[in-house]
Amino acid sequence: MLFIFMVNFDKMIDNYVYKENKPPSIGRYWPSQIGSCIRKVWYSYKHPKEIDTELQKIFELGNIMHNFVVDVLKSEKNPHVELVNCELPLKLEKDGFTVSGRVDDIILLKEDGKYVIVEVKSHKNIAYVDEPSRAHIVQIMIYMHVSGIHNGIILYIDKNNLKTKFFEVEYDEEFAKKIIDRIKKLDKFLKENKLPPAEAKYDKKLRWMCKFCEYRERCEKDEK
Repeated sequence: MLFIFMVNFDKMIDNYVYKENKPPSIGRYWPSQIGSCIRKVWYSYKHPKEIDTELQKIFELGNIMHNFVVDVLKSEKNPHVELVNCELPLKLEKDGFTVSGRVDDIILLKEDGKYVIVEVKSHKNIAYVDEPSRAHIVQIMIYMHVSGIHNGIILYIDKNNLKTKFFEVEYDEEFAKKIIDRIKKLDKFLKENKLPPAEAKYDKKLRWMCKFCEYRERCEKDEK
């Protein structure tokens, strides 16, 4: 017997992935923000916006892919690697601000006894990934700095076929200090209510960010 199933699955998924957007608190920052254009981050605190449902779906897909990687790392079929921790919370408190985040995975390479931080990033086509993004390097550098684990891997996994590419990241203490200084500057701009420079607009390597920025119109007005 045929019947019409009166359920909208797209709507059900939208309902499931929806999360209330809580305005961020000045003085509390996330490693994933710091590699972005500093003006965009400033806007996200001063003029927070609702996260689009389609973007929330992308985040959810990222979570699903990370859970898959965790299962792979835990599997007895891969005895040369031990998953030591996943979603490990880390916090750095310094000069009146806090940086907090979660390390995707920490693994032990049994052959040489080396601990490695693994940051997992899903991608729609890893054929176009030739190098890790600046933002991802900044993010894992903060994790290495705070955790004391100075070996890192950024793992890109293709959403379509589960193919991967990975890039080793070496800890650089001077670079880590520059990142902390960058967070200090952001914190100062926010607390003094001063608009920071439009980094992405004037840096050829970052200019692509403007194309996808939800604050582009506001930024262009503020530049006039």
